[in-house]
Amino acid sequence: MVSGIDRKITRETFTFVPTMTSCTILFHLVCCILMGLMTSSKPLSILLLQSLPSTSHHIWATNLVKGLLREGHQVHAVSTLKTKVEGKLAQNLTYAVFEGLMNSSDKYEDYGPAQWEKYNAFHMAYVTYQWAIYGCDRVIKTNAAKELLEMIKTVKFDVIVQDVTLHQCLYGLWKVAKGKPPIVGFIPLGAAPWLKDYIGGPSYSTVRPYASSDIAKPVGLWQRTWNTLYFIADDFMRHYYFLPIVQRLAEEYIGHSIQPLHEIEKDSINIVLINSYCAFEPGIPLPPNALETGGLHVQVVQPIVGDVVVTYSEDVRIFLDGAKTGVIVISLGTNLKWKTVELNKIKSIVLALSKLKQRVLWKLDAKAKVPFKIPENVMTVKWIPQREVLSHKNVKAFWAQGGLLSTQEAIWEGIPMIITPFFMDQKSNAEILVAKGVGIRLDFKILSTQSVLHAIEEIFYNKSYTKNMKRLSSEFRDRPLPPLDLAIWSIKHAARQPNGSLTTPLRSQSWVEQNLIDVYAFLVFTVFNLLIILLSVFFALKLLINFCYNRIVSKLSKSKQS
Repeated sequence: MVSGIDRKITRETFTFVPTMTSCTILFHLVCCILMGLMTSSKPLSILLLQSLPSTSHHIWATNLVKGLLREGHQVHAVSTLKTKVEGKLAQNLTYAVFEGLMNSSDKYEDYGPAQWEKYNAFHMAYVTYQWAIYGCDRVIKTNAAKELLEMIKTVKFDVIVQDVTLHQCLYGLWKVAKGKPPIVGFIPLGAAPWLKDYIGGPSYSTVRPYASSDIAKPVGLWQRTWNTLYFIADDFMRHYYFLPIVQRLAEEYIGHSIQPLHEIEKDSINIVLINSYCAFEPGIPLPPNALETGGLHVQVVQPIVGDVVVTYSEDVRIFLDGAKTGVIVISLGTNLKWKTVELNKIKSIVLALSKLKQRVLWKLDAKAKVPFKIPENVMTVKWIPQREVLSHKNVKAFWAQGGLLSTQEAIWEGIPMIITPFFMDQKSNAEILVAKGVGIRLDFKILSTQSVLHAIEEIFYNKSYTKNMKRLSSEFRDRPLPPLDLAIWSIKHAARQPNGSLTTPLRSQSWVEQNLIDVYAFLVFTVFNLLIILLSVFFALKLLINFCYNRIVSKLSKSKQS
């Protein structure tokens, strides 16, 4: 699997043909420029790791891999699914798969909306860390992980690019990697609550909502208090429950004790790529090494010669082309298993869809069994290339679960949304979309024929949703550098500057130091002591004056008596 890593990339030979007006100085100048170009375009040997059993995270990572391959870099990817790259791009790619890891959520196979509704933000944080521990225990026992451990000790990479969302059990690889390459972490989840542990600084709980909360933006004392409590509870669970367990798993994987994981992530990660952008999420101050690359997976890239372009099937194209009154796409994510949904809910949805003038492209998972006749205006598919479908001119609305990647795809294409959130960041994403006037929230527990019809008709016929989404799309796209280009630049920068020149000293400071608690305490202590000293001096002088006054008065009295 590693044979492609040491392949040599041949470069074109640049030839300078002098003209009659050329001179020696010009020749040397051009040669220097060409040498500089060749040096700057040197292909990197990159190790990319994506171990979280999430289809969305794999899609995000795959698009990053394709971007690196387009620039001629050599990539060895180890992911939860096969890295599907075809054509000319595949020449510089080798890959391995953490086998069976996508089945690691079997214990949650029968979980559905009825179970998810019971989870508040505190419980969701606990379940998330439990899921991560279970995944870590599985990933370190895979053959791919064992081969990766042996390979990384002998094969030198220029940079390691790794999903650092939850599987901290693989941090030990950084300590044993040959040549200690720089680390670029990426978080497809967006601005995760524990982002501060990578980059330093506060959580900004008064600005950004906690991922599992029903908050668009903390407003007022009540919301800010609850939002802060969510972040505090998450931080407590991460440091005193999650990381100690994962520390043991990481040391079991490496075979010896290693530095505490919270210290490794602070000391080792040079750059963090965050799948967010301030046009959607509330903006927060970020250090230079924290780069917002939200929409990386949806950015349109010009294909190179021999590149295989992903598109939808011919029957889907015909269905979309023939939709003169528009299409609504329904895709409630890979985590929703339709077999866990009550039949009366499915019946209500089918009945509502049958009453529409528009066509409906409905993604149903392979195990879904709908015991009702599918209306003629509805086409069901097991899988769709979501970004490509949403870019079709006849698609006018998108009904999704509010996952970050789906939301960004809709924003990029300017498609208004109906959001049915279930867990994690989907609830806060739904609230943000509603607050921006680009979507309607339709909770699963109130699904009925009437509520579905009302939501779809409101999205189609109230043009303010489309107008607002088009404006948001323009704001989301308008950046100094496109997200994929920024991500690729950051990886090359990390390889060029492995000492982490973009990091801030904040990440090595404690919470007390960052918030100047020790400084304020010292100032309060100093002022308090100064006041005590001044008061002591005042009372001492007062006593001295009284004593002297009494002595003088006493002597005068005695002298008068005598």
